[in-house]
Amino acid sequence: MNRNINVGAYGWRHSHWLNGFYPDDLPMADEDDWRLAYYSNEFTTVMVPADYWPVSDEQTQRVDCERWLEDVNEDFQFLVECHAELFEQVSFAEISKQLTILQPQLSAIVLRDNKQALPDSVCKQLCDIAEALEVNIYTDNNVASNDVSRIEDTQIKSVWQQKTQHISDLTLFEDELTDLRLTRTIVDQFVSQLSEAEKSSAAGTIIVDHPNLLTENLNQFRAVLDIMGH
Repeated sequence: MNRNINVGAYGWRHSHWLNGFYPDDLPMADEDDWRLAYYSNEFTTVMVPADYWPVSDEQTQRVDCERWLEDVNEDFQFLVECHAELFEQVSFAEISKQLTILQPQLSAIVLRDNKQALPDSVCKQLCDIAEALEVNIYTDNNVASNDVSRIEDTQIKSVWQQKTQHISDLTLFEDELTDLRLTRTIVDQFVSQLSEAEKSSAAGTIIVDHPNLLTENLNQFRAVLDIMGH
């Protein structure tokens, strides 16, 4: 089936998935990539949470984009979450390096934060890397950086508007998916926002973000989409 909506979760390192979704006999030599490889066999996309980036010397290095690419199939897509505080804790050079490695399967950069505005300098750096990697920058409704009036530099503002305007093909759904009767409403609303070009391709993405999300519910959600022809 030619799917025009990809479904994935916010992250793959959920502890409550260890006793159900991830088999007990999978190797546990490290904390990370065996889970990503297994996850990618079930789902086609994932959003990498901003807190996967180490923000202190005491934290172990948890970003290895080369290995991430090795552990997923070539059709798998990553969305990478960023927020204003992340750029205060991790160098932009490091973020840019990892995003460049991930570029062959990087779908978008997603900005979500607590209404803390991004400085013009960070906006410019984000625009530059998005332009170089040929990806869009997505913002949710609560991200202050989506308010372009905050950007003082007119050139940066122009580029920022160009890179953040195509937001109809992604939705972040904060639900446990325990009531699949809501699925048709969710999907119908989402599909109505897609352009005709997006509807005929694998461009639409739904990321489910809930701390209690179970993979069986996500799979059932995916199954309902298949029944609906998506």
